Amino acid sequence: MNFQPADFQSVVDASKRAMAPLAELNALTARTLERTARYQYGVAGDLLELGVAQLQAAAVAKDFGALLNQQAALTNAFFEKSTTRSKEAMQLATAAQGEFTAWASSATSELSPKPV
Repeated sequence: MNFQPADFQSVVDASKRAMAPLAELNALTARTLERTARYQYGVAGDLLELGVAQLQAAAVAKDFGALLNQQAALTNAFFEKSTTRSKEAMQLATAAQGEFTAWASSATSELSPKPV
């Protein structure tokens, strides 16, 4: 079957229109993964800071009671950071859900058959 140049161009255009929502999904997924990776990197940094602070507290402690008090203070500060990080995680999830919902609505409206 021979395609005329105009027919071939219409096939290419149709392919581009069909793949456009998937390209948008790919970009959306990449952005979401990057945000999640940055968040996880921050959480790992918080854990590393806690570990280093605990080691420093153990190294400079004069007695066991002082060490326990310092460890309790460090742990409380870490849990405050963890609470903030949990709220950030919820914001990330909510934003991602909204973006994916908007994409799905857009893709559905673009790819649904139009009345002739």
